[in-house]
Amino acid sequence: MLVCLSFQSFADENNGQLDGSVLLGASRVIYPGNNSRGVTLTVSNQVSHPFLIKSVALDESRQHGAPFIVTPPLFRLDGGQRNTLTITRTGGRFPADREALNWLCVSFIPPEPDSVWDENKKGSVGKGNVSTIVQVVPGSCIKLLVRPPSVQGDSVDVADKVSWSVSGKTITATNPTPFYMNISQASFNGKNLTMDKSYIPPFSDEKYPLPGNEIKGTVTWSVIGDYGEIREKTFSVK
Repeated sequence: MLVCLSFQSFADENNGQLDGSVLLGASRVIYPGNNSRGVTLTVSNQVSHPFLIKSVALDESRQHGAPFIVTPPLFRLDGGQRNTLTITRTGGRFPADREALNWLCVSFIPPEPDSVWDENKKGSVGKGNVSTIVQVVPGSCIKLLVRPPSVQGDSVDVADKVSWSVSGKTITATNPTPFYMNISQASFNGKNLTMDKSYIPPFSDEKYPLPGNEIKGTVTWSVIGDYGEIREKTFSVK
């Protein structure tokens, strides 16, 4: 029987869709640890009016900047158009034996009716009124994973190594691999697990409240790979 993971506190992390209006070209960015040239990500405007697109790289806590520069950091994206972000590492120290988690956060600013850069004012900057109200629409934070040269392959290839156990009122997932295990859903005997984040860090355990009183059964969970592919895995808790 199946259990779906219930992710409750990472609403700003999604699959790359920004409020149905702006689409990111991937749900995560893998940054090779030996890359000095940067990696790219497309941003597409799915509607007819323009947006200002603002991007920034943050550390794992999303409280501080990460040692990456995103270019362009702010640009206009017209309706139906796309542009490319380039993410380049500027320094920092990351583990050599495992992935490191950062975040790429993208927000978009729609035009106010009297903004000089809206659809009807295109090419007419300086004519008309400039709005003093700027509405920043919360966007998407996707994972920016630094993968050192020693870590080869894809997390989906080693996801079978993740184990699950029950002790008391807690169910624990143990990840013995150097990859972040990015989870889309899981199940345990038909009852939801309440989880506050969608991943299990490398060489780490994550503990969750046990739903119900059953201590034996089958965990069925889905892991997301580098290219957004999803593979279902099962584990028998005895």
